[in-house]
Amino acid sequence: MFLRQKSLYKYIFISILTCIILTIYTQQVKAQLFDSDQASSKTKWRQINEARFQLIFPQEFEKAAPLLASQINSMLDNASKDLGINPRKISIIVQENHIEQNGFAQLAPRKVELFSTPGPASDNTNWLPNLVQHELRHVAQFDKLTGKIKGPFFEQLALALYGLHLPAWYFEGDAVSIETQFSNGGRGRSSAWMVPLKANMVAGKNYSFDKNILGSFKDITPSYYLTGYLMNSYLSNNFGYPVKEKIMDNMRKNLLRPFNFNVALKKETDMNSQALYKQSMKAYKGTWEMHIKPEQEDIISPKNDRYFSHYYLPQTNGSGEIFTLVESPDQVSHLAKIEQNSSKKLFKLGYQLRPYFHLNDNHIVWDEIRRDARFGKQTYNIIRIYDIKTKKTKDLSKNSRFYSPVIDSNSENVYVVHVDQTNVSSLVKINLETLDVQEVVQMPADFQLLQPALHPKNNKIVAIVLSQKGNNLIEIDLESKSWEPLFAWSNQEFERPIYAGESVIFKAQKDQKDNIFRLDLGNGSVSQVTFSSLGNYSPSSYDGNTLYYNSYKFNGQKVGKLRLDSVKFHPVKIDENNPAIMDRQLNAIYSLENQPQNQDYQIKKYNPLSHLFNFHSLSISANNFESFDNYRPGIFWIANDLLNTSQVKLGYEYDLEREKSSYSAEVTYQKYYPKFTVSYENRGLIGQAKVGNNGTQTINFDYREHVYMLDMQIPMVKYRGNVIYSYGLNFGTSYQKRYDLSMDNLRNFRYEIAFPLNYQVYLNRNWRRSQMDLIPKWGQNINIIYRHVPFTSGMTGNIWVLKSNFYFPGFFRNHGFQARLSYQNGYGQFANSNELPMVGGWAHFKSEKVDNTLLLNYRFPIAYPDWSIGPLGYIKRFHGYLFTDYQNLEDSGFSPASYGVGLSMDFNLMRYKLPDFGLGGKLSYINHPSARGKVVPSFSFSYSY
Repeated sequence: MFLRQKSLYKYIFISILTCIILTIYTQQVKAQLFDSDQASSKTKWRQINEARFQLIFPQEFEKAAPLLASQINSMLDNASKDLGINPRKISIIVQENHIEQNGFAQLAPRKVELFSTPGPASDNTNWLPNLVQHELRHVAQFDKLTGKIKGPFFEQLALALYGLHLPAWYFEGDAVSIETQFSNGGRGRSSAWMVPLKANMVAGKNYSFDKNILGSFKDITPSYYLTGYLMNSYLSNNFGYPVKEKIMDNMRKNLLRPFNFNVALKKETDMNSQALYKQSMKAYKGTWEMHIKPEQEDIISPKNDRYFSHYYLPQTNGSGEIFTLVESPDQVSHLAKIEQNSSKKLFKLGYQLRPYFHLNDNHIVWDEIRRDARFGKQTYNIIRIYDIKTKKTKDLSKNSRFYSPVIDSNSENVYVVHVDQTNVSSLVKINLETLDVQEVVQMPADFQLLQPALHPKNNKIVAIVLSQKGNNLIEIDLESKSWEPLFAWSNQEFERPIYAGESVIFKAQKDQKDNIFRLDLGNGSVSQVTFSSLGNYSPSSYDGNTLYYNSYKFNGQKVGKLRLDSVKFHPVKIDENNPAIMDRQLNAIYSLENQPQNQDYQIKKYNPLSHLFNFHSLSISANNFESFDNYRPGIFWIANDLLNTSQVKLGYEYDLEREKSSYSAEVTYQKYYPKFTVSYENRGLIGQAKVGNNGTQTINFDYREHVYMLDMQIPMVKYRGNVIYSYGLNFGTSYQKRYDLSMDNLRNFRYEIAFPLNYQVYLNRNWRRSQMDLIPKWGQNINIIYRHVPFTSGMTGNIWVLKSNFYFPGFFRNHGFQARLSYQNGYGQFANSNELPMVGGWAHFKSEKVDNTLLLNYRFPIAYPDWSIGPLGYIKRFHGYLFTDYQNLEDSGFSPASYGVGLSMDFNLMRYKLPDFGLGGKLSYINHPSARGKVVPSFSFSYSY
């Protein structure tokens, strides 16, 4: 997907909270970064600075940048002309060292960020131009709706109003329309992209509006991108393209109006969102049902699936065994072997850009994502190999940009696609014995090589190529290192070509359906092999007579098999593709002939510190609403640089309980391995003192203090197959100078606390979780903290804290045990500190000093109802837990301090995709003689991303 969902919705949710609070307080708005990751500190940045945009990119992208820059002006026009606006200047950042295909447009600070490296998935157009066109539509939407509300104070308010009023299904569906209209491809021309909704409708799975845009744990649902595109298409088909500008104009004039979008939509169409959804689905269902025919397919579908499951890329070895890559919501993706209509798990996989593997009789190869331990926007794609006999796995590359490996029948070489930092593709060979890497053939600069497949004789490769000319299949001769196209260039959406004797089998799109086709290399004729009404994909294996492929059903991609000797081949044409466009405004193929070509641009060095004081927004929260605990009203002025390496925050806060004010300034800098935060705060506080005979009377006193703080963090994260490691070191110190003491004769009051030192080391090792897992199946987490005061005269003491957290499998799938054992030992200044997770109900009994705790719980899912509560909420899951908590184990005789049961539900509010809210209740039985009540209820409300 183009827009980074997690980051956008976190941002929008916090912005909406701001709007709600602004109805109570009259101060201004808050700021929030989209993400916390940085590019590598070694990246040297360059820029092209024009009147309408600033293009920022790594030095390695310098050759490709002028062509992109020459396209952006026309793309800005394409994105905005139907809305009747001219967008303000925008900074566009190319993250070429980040290999995940994604991107986002944002405010606070105002920028577009592009993850520009094309991936291994087949498509109907070039990745980067299509991505830019999509994101620039969001910029146009921003400026159309809230463009007059801007920095240096109000960018967050602008995005808050945008996210509050404009539904995600609308702004994403609208952007998909634009990406389709102004390209030769786009998702609106892809029948494969539409098939999840089509399959559900044909199967009678007529899910609600809420379920189709908010998703489900147990069922396949179309994304809000697809649902939104179809609703946008119905809107423009039936009310004309200008209706979008009219809706946005009406909303812009009424930014404080509740339910703004639905009111504007109703005015122009006499429908609200629900009615538009129902009419859209009714129209498309009728169209699709006319083309559905009964199918006779030989489908292998394992019987041990509880929920939907995808069995990708079915392949056979010389023994006739069927291997497949399995993805389902209740299991982590894994390689499996199908035996007697059941799936036998072989091994789990790490993160992949797309599901993929390839095998011969002895080995299985695949690719996985890796990331730099410190810099989240420095990522790689490596090749791994599994020996079927020894059951051992090893890496064939490190810190590489290799994709889609294929292994030859002799296990001598693995061929991969390599994409360099200028997005130039090449075919590369890795020798399995020496691991030497040799380039076989390099493609022209604008040609993207995809999905290679070897001839059984290991002398040729067939692959997909995307370019500005269109799409094609090519055949590469490995001896002469030459290649030739197999078709005329078109906007055809090819997928997974493989050899079948002297033919090539591949997926293509014809008559708005995806099916398997055969190209006879001898005479060049093309025949249709399958005739699915929903879609057949990924021809993956041919054993001499039987073809294995994927057949799409409402409950997942299943394994189809077909004997080719039973097929009567009739020539067909696929070069004149009839794409699956739902928007009648987009029927014409977009012409690139009049688009600007590469021009001369002045390329200069870009210094991220040039935007150090890039103030953009006011905030009313010191912690970006990460927590609602102890909220104190205030106002903060926020600056962020465009590359997310620095933040400046100036603020004022008022503590309602203490009736004291504070002033603060904070600078965070995180370009290099350590992340540094330097801050100053001037704050008012209240202290307590014992007076009277024997100190029996307690009185309060006031004072203020200057606090200077320095924090350093080195956070590290690594992926290793199915295991995620996170580890790091934190260090902090401070200097406190107190003044304006309200009691002149107070004894033993410290006016200065100089440089207490805090250290933290942590190491976490956890297995990947499936979508339905509540906690990792296995996990080990250790956190060690040490604090002391070596530089303050007259103060002594230190504290050691050990926190551990372990995960274990439960009795059933998606169940799990959790054990948290913690220990602390402090004296002097830290004698009464409590830094441990405390037992349930701890506040409801008189506890002795706590040295250690052991918290045990068992978590389990209960139901996945997918219930809508009108427009207010959508409940996805109920889950529960049992717990037993212990403290001071050596003194308790292993008798629990408390135990009980909890029930929680996961839900969405008001049709916002994220955050995921949690509402829980817990009953704790206090097993302590001092308890004021034995059974104590408690409740929790939380949100996560």
